[in-house]
Amino acid sequence: MKTTQKKVYMLITGVLLYGIGFCLKCMHIFNSRWIILCLSLMHYGGMLLSLFAVNYFGTTYQYEKYPEESKQTLIDLNDERTKSIHNLAKARTFNIMTYVLMLLPAVLIDLKAGLVGIIGAGAALLIFGISYAFFLAKYKKEL
Repeated sequence: MKTTQKKVYMLITGVLLYGIGFCLKCMHIFNSRWIILCLSLMHYGGMLLSLFAVNYFGTTYQYEKYPEESKQTLIDLNDERTKSIHNLAKARTFNIMTYVLMLLPAVLIDLKAGLVGIIGAGAALLIFGISYAFFLAKYKKEL
């Protein structure tokens, strides 16, 4: 399959998923919460797929039309200084996200949100902490 065919198939599939999911969800013909959840996921998944396809169209067009600038862009992205800047930005974001995830269950409890939301926020914090511990141990072994 050629790259152009992949782009077109992704775009068509995304638009179809988005349209079908949106139409079925808006008609309110299903009473099951699980079916509505699946339709919502199909709706948003189609939207994300079509946005990804448009982005894919743009980037591949840019790389094909301007190959010299594209090579320089790839060199700049792989530069050590750029990587260290991205790593510092991720570290700062990680710190902020940790505090936000610690406050989220308390805010949800204060807002009298449902138990599923509170447990989900707590589980997200737990998954976040476990993944941090895993990668910390992994990178300590490597370095």
